[in-house]
Amino acid sequence: MPALRGVTLMELLAVLAIVSMMMALGVGTYVKMSTTFKEQGAASQLDVALRQARNAAVSANAPAFVELDVEHRRIVPWVYHTVGFWHFEDRNDLGKTTGAYHDAIMRGAESYPDGKVGKCVRLREGACVELGSDPDFDCEDGGYLEAYIRPATYVFTGDNFVFSKKNAYYLKVGLRGILEGNSGGKTVKSTGYSIVPGRWSKVAMAWDRHSTRLLVDDCLVGAGLGGKTPLSDYPLMVGHETASLDGLVDEVRVMSAAPGNVLEFPKNCSFKHTAAPWNAVYFAGDGSLDLRYHAGPLSITIIQGPRTRTVNISMLGQTSIAEVEHVESQDQGAATAAAPPPSNKLKLSGPDGSEAPPKAKAPDAKNTSAEKQGQAPPPAAKSGEIKAPSVKPDGKGEAK
Repeated sequence: MPALRGVTLMELLAVLAIVSMMMALGVGTYVKMSTTFKEQGAASQLDVALRQARNAAVSANAPAFVELDVEHRRIVPWVYHTVGFWHFEDRNDLGKTTGAYHDAIMRGAESYPDGKVGKCVRLREGACVELGSDPDFDCEDGGYLEAYIRPATYVFTGDNFVFSKKNAYYLKVGLRGILEGNSGGKTVKSTGYSIVPGRWSKVAMAWDRHSTRLLVDDCLVGAGLGGKTPLSDYPLMVGHETASLDGLVDEVRVMSAAPGNVLEFPKNCSFKHTAAPWNAVYFAGDGSLDLRYHAGPLSITIIQGPRTRTVNISMLGQTSIAEVEHVESQDQGAATAAAPPPSNKLKLSGPDGSEAPPKAKAPDAKNTSAEKQGQAPPPAAKSGEIKAPSVKPDGKGEAK
């Protein structure tokens, strides 16, 4: 039976050294993989938020948007859901008309057969349709008002309210047919467009905490700042108690914005986007990018450490993720390429390290001819004096 051989101290130390090196390499690899997974997770969560908003828009056939809060490094998906829809096809003896989710009461308003779709409601001064004071109509975080109108008057004077909720928000036609909306104290006007009397027009106002938009026939005609709508116990009305639009109104819709899960990025992470001037990505009811706000594809770039990950959004609303590594080295290379080429001229320095004055040059042929014609040659630089470089249009200077 062979004798058992023990392990020497040197062999044991060598094994421990090898194990320590392997553990160090493993910990570094683990930390790097963990950081990479976190970076990938931020882009993946952004992609999920965009997909959820798009799917919600398709399922509800209603607009949706994703709020991009660059300052606080967070992203919030928002979905508009319908809280009221009235066709004005029926009216009982008490003036009640049925609608989706909420019924309404016609107070002085009349049912009219020549509507945009079927019947409609006829408004006059002092006549309105009371939709109710349900909390669904608070629209505290954002909302969407929409209606078809056909003004009967050809001269717009005073206020002609289409929607009104006292101390909260309204949509009206002002002087000269200018459409005006207000939410949370922020007023927006369609300064470049006027409502045309005698024909049907689809008017709408959409707002959130960042912006308020006015639309006519699905075209953006006005935009301004948004805000949080204050709560009000007053009922929402089609028209106004004393200053309703004089004309026909049909297909009234009211939507309220509801937030989804908030995505917050860590402090070492920032992002930028190409959705300006909006701070949101808006989806239409079919899931595509809303052409009323976005004229082309969008991108959201997440910057974290030496990498950037970009989530691209096509006009159909589809998303894809692209990753770029070593951004810092690329930026340095771009800066180097953008910098002007180094000058081939040598710079002389004096014994004390200061820049020496340029050496006087021999007069050239032009100066010699100038002296022959009786013109004084240019003054020579004095000893220890440096002439300021002359600036050319391209921004480069040359010492003479």
